Amino acid sequence: MIEGNEPTEGTVVKQETPATITTTQIIEDLENGITRDGIKEKYSLETWEVTQMFQHPSLKGKKTRKVRKLSFEFVDDTAPDPNQTVIDIQEVEFEAAHESFEEEDNVNEFNNN
Repeated sequence: MIEGNEPTEGTVVKQETPATITTTQIIEDLENGITRDGIKEKYSLETWEVTQMFQHPSLKGKKTRKVRKLSFEFVDDTAPDPNQTVIDIQEVEFEAAHESFEEEDNVNEFNNN
């Protein structure tokens, strides 16, 4: 039987209600998977306080991000093989250009003599 992973909620560490709660803190909590009930518990708030807080334009309509984990290891097998020989094209072009200068110098020397 194959068991699937269930989405997990963010962990909540209960604390005393701080003197200041910022919108950045709340958005970060939502990104970490903490629900409104979790925020209520974390900051020791009343339900009406959480409701009032989410009336702010920066928080209005914000939802908790679902934190999901794959039930298997996912491997990228399309990445280039690190043991494969790589030829630097710029180096080859430079060498070719350098050789053509030598040939040109030899022709010029021959013509000058």
